[in-house]
Amino acid sequence: MDIKPLDEKLSVTAQPGYDDIDTLAKMGFRTIVSNRPHRETEDQPDMLALKNRAESLGMVWREIPIKPGEYSKQDIEAFSEVLQTSPAPILGFCRTGKRVSHLWAYSQVREHPIADLMTKARNAGYDLEPLKDELERYAREEGMS
Repeated sequence: MDIKPLDEKLSVTAQPGYDDIDTLAKMGFRTIVSNRPHRETEDQPDMLALKNRAESLGMVWREIPIKPGEYSKQDIEAFSEVLQTSPAPILGFCRTGKRVSHLWAYSQVREHPIADLMTKARNAGYDLEPLKDELERYAREEGMS
C-alpha cells in the first residue's frame, strides 16, 4: 500500500485488500472511507468483508460511492461531513486514489486556496490541474473566493 497524506486528517491510497485492513488499524487509522461503488471491477475485493474487518478492529467504515468524474454537491457534502465528524486519522480510498483527492479538494475549497490544495495533492501524487476550472466554478457557486 502506498499511503500519502493530503492533510493532517486525511491520507489517500488505492484499493486496499482484506489483509491491509489489519495493517491500517496497526498504523492508527481510525476511519476508512471508500469512494468505490460495490462491484465496480471484477478484481475488487468484497467491500462488505472489508467493512466487517475494519469494524471488528474498532475502525469506522464510511462509504460514498462515486463513479469517476461524477461529483455531485451531495457527494462533496457527504465527504466533507466524514472529514468533520469521523475519528482521525482517516484513510480514503478508491481504485487509484484519484476520486478521493478530487472529493477532498472540492470539500476544502471553503477553507483553503485552490493553489494550496493543488500543491498538497501534487505532493501526494495526484494532479488537480485538469480539475482547476471546476474547483474554481464550485468555489464561486458556493460563495467562496
